[in-house]
Amino acid sequence: MKTTHGAFRSATRSALTAISALILLATAAEALQPTQMVGAPDRAPDEGGGPYDRLIIRGATVIDGTGAPPIGPMDIVIEGNRIVDVVGVGVPQRPINEDRRPGLTVEGNPDAIVHEIDATGMYVLPGFVDLHLHTGGVPKAPEAEYTYKLWMAHGITTGRGVAFGPHDWSVQEKARSLANEIVAPRMWVYPFTGAGGEGWGGRRIDTPEDARHWVRYVKESGGDGLKLNSFRPEIMEALLDEAAQLGMGSTAHLGQMGVAQMNAIDAARLGLGTVTHFYGLFESLYKDHDVQPWPPEMNYNDEQHRFGQVPMQWNLIHERGSPEWNAFLEEMLSYDVTLDPTMTAYQADWPRKQSRQGIV
Repeated sequence: MKTTHGAFRSATRSALTAISALILLATAAEALQPTQMVGAPDRAPDEGGGPYDRLIIRGATVIDGTGAPPIGPMDIVIEGNRIVDVVGVGVPQRPINEDRRPGLTVEGNPDAIVHEIDATGMYVLPGFVDLHLHTGGVPKAPEAEYTYKLWMAHGITTGRGVAFGPHDWSVQEKARSLANEIVAPRMWVYPFTGAGGEGWGGRRIDTPEDARHWVRYVKESGGDGLKLNSFRPEIMEALLDEAAQLGMGSTAHLGQMGVAQMNAIDAARLGLGTVTHFYGLFESLYKDHDVQPWPPEMNYNDEQHRFGQVPMQWNLIHERGSPEWNAFLEEMLSYDVTLDPTMTAYQADWPRKQSRQGIV
């Protein structure tokens, strides 16, 4: 049988693309199997109060998150789970002006449930929103209660799970949090591509139509957005287009196994909302390369290799402040893409030598 070089190259490309897609999906599935997850127990009577018709936090110093300096003492009035007023009640080191304090009563509702907290000498600021959360799993922290309370103790009141855990379990935990049945932040569910529970049945995503079916499944099953990888353009376009039509968010770990075909600017042009970690950014700024020149010993499954190769790209890109550098930033800004570098990952337990080498 005769085969032309062009046909051979085309067939080889198709085979490699299929292999790459299978590796990406397999990697995603493996990364997203925190088996034996244990949901949080029901909230105990002594774990928090409310809900209240009116809650007032009294005498706090407020940091409002806009860049304004701290100010206080302030009384913060909360009704129906919303801050409705922030009232100045004096100046530091002087007695509170009681005449300026908002009252606890709710007009027209004599049976209102009210409460006040004395925050004298304390700071109050908006809850933190963490854009990249995993609840845990074996062997790290299979009991969600520990992780939820750790987040809340550090001021995280809303989190995006990418993913929190298996999809059905994540949706269930989200509903319990929303109903105030457990001690946990508000939860936004972003399953990894191809993940799903009984309603999905482990089907593969091989075509753009498969991708659209999966996005619709995530929406219908209670998901809020998508956690994507560096998929080939036709799959990525279908995922992001369907998500946009359904009003869903998106974030992507543009991993090295697929970044040569889908880097940060490629994904942004297709409508990606967030680039998580740092993968895909250097690759968008290559000067004389299309693919990173991997060393012969490179093995993606070795984290020393995987993280260590990222800073090796610094000399491959257009210089900081160059026209190409600035054009990349301006284009990313025009798409309103969020960069979520997750800079603290792994730092706590990696040896100092590796830190000095720029691996973390």
